[in-house]
Amino acid sequence: MKKKLLAALLASALAAGMLPTSACAASDYTTANATLVTLTDSSATAKGKYIGYEIDGTDVSITAAGTYVFSGDCDNGSITVKKGVTGVTIVLNGLTLTNDDSAAITLNKTAEASLIAAAGTTNTVADTEGSNDENAAVKVKNGASLSISGTGALTVDGNAKNGIKGAADAVITVGEVKLNINAVNDGLSCDDELNITGGTLSITAGGDAVKASPDTGDTENPDTTSLGNVTITGGTLTLNATEDGIQADGDLTISGGTFHVKTNGGHTTALTDDSASCKGFKAGKTLTVTGGTVNVDSADDALHANEDVTITGGTLTLAAGDDAVHADNDLVIGTKGASSTSTPRINITASYEGLEGTTVTVYSGDIDVVASDDGVNAANSTLGERSDKYAINIAGGDLYIDAGSDGLDSNNDINITGGKVEVYGADAMMDAAIDYDGTFTLSGGTLFGAGMEPSAGTQAYIAVGETSPSGGGMGGGPNGQGGGQGMTPPGDANGTNDGTNGNPPTPPNFSGNTSTDGTFTPPTKPSGGKPSGNLPNRESALGIKKGSVITVQDSSGKTLCTATALGSMSSVIFSSADIKEGETYTVLVDDTSVGTAEAKLGTTDSSSSNSNFKPGQGGQPNQNGSQATVGSFKDVPQNSWFASAVQYVTSNSLMNGTSTTAFSPSATMSRGMLMTVLARYAGESTEGGTVWYEKGMNWAKNKGISDGSAPNRNITREQLAAMLYRYAGEPDGAADLSAYTDAGSVSAYAEKAVQWCVKNGILTGKTSSTLAPKATATRAECAAMLQRFAAL
Repeated sequence: MKKKLLAALLASALAAGMLPTSACAASDYTTANATLVTLTDSSATAKGKYIGYEIDGTDVSITAAGTYVFSGDCDNGSITVKKGVTGVTIVLNGLTLTNDDSAAITLNKTAEASLIAAAGTTNTVADTEGSNDENAAVKVKNGASLSISGTGALTVDGNAKNGIKGAADAVITVGEVKLNINAVNDGLSCDDELNITGGTLSITAGGDAVKASPDTGDTENPDTTSLGNVTITGGTLTLNATEDGIQADGDLTISGGTFHVKTNGGHTTALTDDSASCKGFKAGKTLTVTGGTVNVDSADDALHANEDVTITGGTLTLAAGDDAVHADNDLVIGTKGASSTSTPRINITASYEGLEGTTVTVYSGDIDVVASDDGVNAANSTLGERSDKYAINIAGGDLYIDAGSDGLDSNNDINITGGKVEVYGADAMMDAAIDYDGTFTLSGGTLFGAGMEPSAGTQAYIAVGETSPSGGGMGGGPNGQGGGQGMTPPGDANGTNDGTNGNPPTPPNFSGNTSTDGTFTPPTKPSGGKPSGNLPNRESALGIKKGSVITVQDSSGKTLCTATALGSMSSVIFSSADIKEGETYTVLVDDTSVGTAEAKLGTTDSSSSNSNFKPGQGGQPNQNGSQATVGSFKDVPQNSWFASAVQYVTSNSLMNGTSTTAFSPSATMSRGMLMTVLARYAGESTEGGTVWYEKGMNWAKNKGISDGSAPNRNITREQLAAMLYRYAGEPDGAADLSAYTDAGSVSAYAEKAVQWCVKNGILTGKTSSTLAPKATATRAECAAMLQRFAAL
């Protein structure tokens, strides 16, 4: 406690200008108020007021409190504050100092010092590539405290490893100073607490630019007491890092400052190592932003916390190769009860997923999201696909979403009680602007989008078009098929591939799969009905495409909403305080009416809107007003893209429902499930065994279709393609995948399989430009791929 209190008082004194040396010009230092130390390549000389020093050649050790002013040029020397010495001020007055086997400046254990760059001076301290002692140009040892300030400039070159490094229980504070750091590994690092209150910092690092990370992995002396916190209240930081821009193993708190952060070349860099961490801001615990101007261009997440992220202020511009803002637990934006639509300001210009957390709550702010996958996603890989903890809550603010997949995607609930939400998403398979697995409660605010209708709430809305789930993860191809346009399942030998004939493919012939000598041959496939490699787009039932102007009018012709579509939309959902339950509203596309709808409240059995479509377009409810479904499965509407695939796999006993009334199309599929399904496809009995998947797993291993590993792990798209490819006998035929930006991420073992599946229309892109080979495949996706496979 004493150490941290002294460090805080020292930082405050520096900020307030209470230390006289920080205000002195170079010529003001005299032997009467300081000790002047001159370093050369061969010696160090000192004279002045304080005598608490020792000189050994070009190595200077400070043994007592005082002000010590260093100048000169020395290619192999050092400055050291001895263990336990406090009250030390080190002034750099035009110093160039290199140490070839250790740190140029060292604070030994529990020492306390301020390091000041004198006004109008430039200073450089460095180690060399061959240094093997402290592994930093400036080293702050266990329990020591260092404050850096001044109106001059300081350059720190960490040629061996780190630039500035604080060890266990050390505290480093940076105030007003021009600080340039170049480091082979981490730039500015401290295990316990790192505080930045001002200054102009420019850091280029081969590891993390700014870091607080206790060495808990040290098997001999693990650091179990350091906090690993980074706190930034001001300054201008330009950070260029190969790994994380700012990493705090504990809490990362930003309340001011200007940030320009780039990691690993920026968001366009394709990471080949899944374990690489190249995040803009990364917190092991909580990440809090209450102010500042933040610009991040990161190859990984822009902002990431292993616990909570809270953003209540500041202006953030984020471009990320993965998630723009990711919280493993709660992501909160804005202040509860605030009416502001401008604070905070978040502009996500590029991301895989824009905002992701177990719960995502928006209270206030102006938020624009561009995402290639989901715009806002309530999910957590640890909790799995389903959890009652998932929720998207919007109580205020202005939220605009442009997503390549789902716009608002909650694996449980969505609650909108206020704010303004305009959301666009894919119009393909199980992807849509609004998608949820629990309850969507609409009780306030303004909403414009498409997808699934609210299932509860007190505010009326209108819905025109096909509002059942309309998307999934396998529509989309290099030439625009799917991926925002949608696609219909392939037809059969007696039908067509343009979606006008919904008959499922002819069931496979299950006989003749194993010869008398025990060798395996693929089952006979029916002729005809082969899916095209360029599966057709699903046209919007409302004729909406990119650039279409959509208008909502009341019965008097008053315009309540005008929006410009970012792509195909098969439905329009609109709600505001102006919408009155029971009244009729009209939706126009480019000034032409495409349907009318009566405003209603969300109900638990919400279904597709019974609106007036143009003749021959869109799915219609059945006579009793509820959505027609496949068999007894209430979650498989007949007009859904996966309806015929579900019909096929269930009628041929390849897959069962998860209950008598649910197929769970968006649930995950495990590797063991697919092994079992393929065994059934081959006519093998899968009953019995010590575990339910044992027979299918053993069959798959014996036939070389799978190694049988990780049967309970979710199957990925590329794994599914690989098993089908092996089942088919690994035939020739490869598609050109160059149009997919993530084609390079396909695992080597799956390359031929993915190419073959794409060529034969079994697997298409997740979006028009991405394959997402490592994304988890859903039950609906598996059913569709099996159906297309059977049609070859």
